[in-house]
Amino acid sequence: MKAVNNCLSEIGQSREPPLSTAIPMHHRTSPSLRVAPDDEAYWLSIRASMQPMYVNTQLVNTRRGPAPFRVREVIRSLVDLSLAYELDEYEPFRELKESGSSVAIRQSLAGYFGASADEIALTRNAMEGIATVLNGVTLQPGDEILATRFCYDSNLAIIRQRVRRDGVVLKFVHLPFGPASEADIVAAFEAAIHARTRLVSFPHVVARTGLVLPVKQISEIAARYGAFSFVDGAHSAGHIAVALDELGCDGYAACLHKWMYGPRGTGFLYIRRDRIKDIWPLFASWSNKPKDSIEKFEEVGTVFKALPAAILETMAFNLEVGQAEKTARLRYLRDRWARQLGAHDRVTLLTDLDAEPGTGFAAFNVEGLAPQEFAAALLADYGISVRPFSMEEDAAMAGIHLSPSLANSVEEVDRFVEAATAILARTHNSFRLTT
Repeated sequence: MKAVNNCLSEIGQSREPPLSTAIPMHHRTSPSLRVAPDDEAYWLSIRASMQPMYVNTQLVNTRRGPAPFRVREVIRSLVDLSLAYELDEYEPFRELKESGSSVAIRQSLAGYFGASADEIALTRNAMEGIATVLNGVTLQPGDEILATRFCYDSNLAIIRQRVRRDGVVLKFVHLPFGPASEADIVAAFEAAIHARTRLVSFPHVVARTGLVLPVKQISEIAARYGAFSFVDGAHSAGHIAVALDELGCDGYAACLHKWMYGPRGTGFLYIRRDRIKDIWPLFASWSNKPKDSIEKFEEVGTVFKALPAAILETMAFNLEVGQAEKTARLRYLRDRWARQLGAHDRVTLLTDLDAEPGTGFAAFNVEGLAPQEFAAALLADYGISVRPFSMEEDAAMAGIHLSPSLANSVEEVDRFVEAATAILARTHNSFRLTT
């Protein structure tokens, strides 16, 4: 119960957070990594602290990451409290709002992601923040929303509903599938935007290939046209260093259960202070929060408070490991398999491994072998799970995706390379017969 009491105690203190959480990650000087990405003894200890529960070796972690045992323990210890207490003077969660938010939680998130606490609203997941903005921007018939074919399918579903409901126009930016230079990406957005564009919605990281979009430059383009720039940060928050006050976007939504390894059912929405007034909340504020208050986005009804109460323990875990160290480890695991496999004459990488900033994601195609066939053989014969994919907007944009997490070991990654090489070898003759 010590960790639980510490969490509840910190939540109850509306003071400035400790220095480690008050200083944004990008403002700290770190001339070198505290832990090398190939220090296997250390990273195996992190894996042990996360206790992943795999049926097969899981090398795709884009849906969720295993929460550290310390975070799970906080949640388990708070379940009965969350379900049993009424609002009385002994309420252990009295410092948490009905939505589960608190000043201490918002300060912790703001410090880690380079924002102010009055620009951060706690949400239950990334989609809640995304739906808030995509539904909350004021649009008139004929106004245009600029998006990409790499946007999450749920994001596009919301936009298409607004197209049907409000008579607005959805327009796609045509980005390359696979490696792309920053200049090419910026040029594509420059070519697509025009005077009727009111909202520019795009992912920070393309989930399948790991392509990182230049948020600052795209946001500057949107600002020149008076459009709201909105970033889906589900795969950048906790994966790469995020400095919201430097990115320059108007809005950014993320979850905490993927690359922050937090509880499922937690996330946050960032809206730049001077743009808060421009976004309608998903739920009307019953406490009459002013239109320029970030807290108007937090009035969503009753939540299960054991989940947000564990956020401070989540943040402590991430601060102890270090964002730079996390990113370096994820890239190291990616490079360990992708550089070996990418050298094979039948393999085409869809990811630029030398791009900066880079992620731990990579994707590839095998000549003469469909992605589904490769993944099925890998799972059936070797018990290794990867993800065959095709983009919803264009089935020709297909491949095989891997995204190892901190819970994966070098041994698992090396076994994948051995298994993939074996599959390539045994399909060599059949491949030759069909070409």
